[in-house]
Amino acid sequence: MKPTAIHQMLPNYWYGDAIGNTVTGMRQLFLEWGYKSEVYADIVHDKLSAHHYTEFDQDDPSAIVIYHYSTGSRVNRYVLEKARNLALMYHNVTPASFYIDYNPEAADNCLRGRDFLRRFAGKTLHAMAVSPYNARELADVGVGPVSVVPCLVDFDGRAPSGVDPFPDDWTNILFVGRISPNKNHEALIKTFHYYKKHHNARSRLVLVGGYGPGDVYQKRMAQLALGLGLGPEDVVFTGVTPDERIGDYYQAADLFLCLSLHEGFCIPLLEAMKYKKPIVALNSTGVQDTMGGFGALVPPGAGPHEVAEMVAAVLENKALAARMVADQTRRLEYFSWENTAAKIRKVVDQLALALD
Repeated sequence: MKPTAIHQMLPNYWYGDAIGNTVTGMRQLFLEWGYKSEVYADIVHDKLSAHHYTEFDQDDPSAIVIYHYSTGSRVNRYVLEKARNLALMYHNVTPASFYIDYNPEAADNCLRGRDFLRRFAGKTLHAMAVSPYNARELADVGVGPVSVVPCLVDFDGRAPSGVDPFPDDWTNILFVGRISPNKNHEALIKTFHYYKKHHNARSRLVLVGGYGPGDVYQKRMAQLALGLGLGPEDVVFTGVTPDERIGDYYQAADLFLCLSLHEGFCIPLLEAMKYKKPIVALNSTGVQDTMGGFGALVPPGAGPHEVAEMVAAVLENKALAARMVADQTRRLEYFSWENTAAKIRKVVDQLALALD
C-alpha cells in the first residue's frame, strides 16, 4: 500500500526554533515529492499555519503521521491513540532535574515527557533521532528501528541586517540559546569572568536568548554576574531577539562558547560554523555528535579557569582559530539541506515498505 500523504504532528509549532523549522522544511519536501502533507499542533505561532491537533482524523489508511517528540504534552497520548501508521522524530526531552530549583512546572512537564516516551515502544513503524545521542535514548526505552536524521537547517532566515550591535574593538564571546539551566549559563559567566580578569579586560560575554518576565534562573545569572563584578556592559542578556538581529550578533562574535550540559542537537553550533566563528564547546550529550570531533572540545568536568585558558588560546592564536574554522566548515557540509533531505527520503521509502 503506497502512502499518498505524510502528515506531521507536534505539541508546539513555533516560529524560528529548530523543531518548527524542521517541520516546515519536511512539509516542503513532502509536497515536492508528491505527497499530501498537513501539520497538526496544539500551540501554533501566529507567523505559521497549522490545524489544531484535535482536527486530525486518519480517514486515509495509507497516510503516514510523523510525530515530533520533545516534551510532556497531551498531544503525546492523542497521537498514540489516533495515528495508525506512526513514525517518531525524537528531538529529546530535557531531564527534569535541571528545572526543579527554578521552574517546578517545567520540571513536571519534562518528567512526564520522559516517562511517556517508552509507551511508543512497539507502536511506531520507524523512528528518527536528530543525533546518535538521541538514538541511544530511544533504544534504551525500546523504540525502534531508529535512523539518525539531523534537523533541517535553513540559514537564510538569520542573515545579518548589517547593523553592528557592538561598534567598538572589544572581543565578543557569544552563546545563543534560551536562558535555561541546562544551557549552563553559570559556567559561561564564571569562565568569562576568569578570561576577562586574566586575559582581556576589553571583552564581553553576549548571551542571546529569550527568558520570561521574572524568570528565576535569569535573575540568578544576572546576580551572579554582578557579584563577580561584571556589569551589563560586560555580560549582555539580549532577551528575545529577532532572527536578523541574531545574525548580527553572530557576525560581531570573535568566538562561540557552548558549555551546555544537555543538548539533543544544538543548532547554534551549526550557525556558528556557518558564520565561520571558532567554537569552544563542552564535549558531551548531543554537542559531541554535532561537533563531530572538530572545534576546541572541553572535557566534562573542566573548571572555569581551564575553559578560559582554552578560550584564550584560540583567541590569541589566529592560525589555530583559522584551522578550527576550516575544519568546522567541512563538518558543516554533513548537515547540508541536500544531505539531510536524502536521509529523510530514505526513511520515507522505508516507511512505504513497512506499509506493504
